[in-house]
Amino acid sequence: MEPLISGITVSPTCEGLDKLPSITLTIDATDYELTADDYVLKVSASGETECILGIQSMAFPAGFNYFIVGDVFMRKYPTYFNLNDNSVSFMVAKTLA
Repeated sequence: MEPLISGITVSPTCEGLDKLPSITLTIDATDYELTADDYVLKVSASGETECILGIQSMAFPAGFNYFIVGDVFMRKYPTYFNLNDNSVSFMVAKTLA
């Protein structure tokens, strides 16, 4: 993730969000696009709002061949775990469709 997010700078004052790029994750030949509205978190406390990047990279040990998608991704694309055939699929949230 680090090369992907290294060029994205989120202003704490939430300025310029409309100029931030979209991020597309391709999983099994399906593109899942996240716009700045999806990956920038607006945190409000005591009447003040601050914007922060909601995506981060993590260091994992060698051989850890998984990609963890968190709430930023799953808020837009809810996850469906099918235990009948051990598959995972993603949908578009009804509030966004």
